[in-house]
Amino acid sequence: MRAVSKKRQRLNRIRRRNLLAAFGPDPMCVFPNCSRHADDAHEILSRARGGSITDPANIAPLCRSHHDYITTNPEVAEAMGLSRSAGAA
Repeated sequence: MRAVSKKRQRLNRIRRRNLLAAFGPDPMCVFPNCSRHADDAHEILSRARGGSITDPANIAPLCRSHHDYITTNPEVAEAMGLSRSAGAA
């Protein structure tokens, strides 16, 4: 297992608490017409582009299948509002 810094451990705790408050203990996938439970917390604006991992407004709960789909189809994700670039408002 890869070591996690104290700062990252703290951010992960905050993220878990915020996600639970925003989406509840068993969130559903937000992809249109999907009725599956979310497996992943997708970051709409990635950390590499300046996104926050602790901001619930930057998170979209997705099932693994749809998370994989939008990851491999970024233009679809952006059109759906599930992804954005750093310069986008």
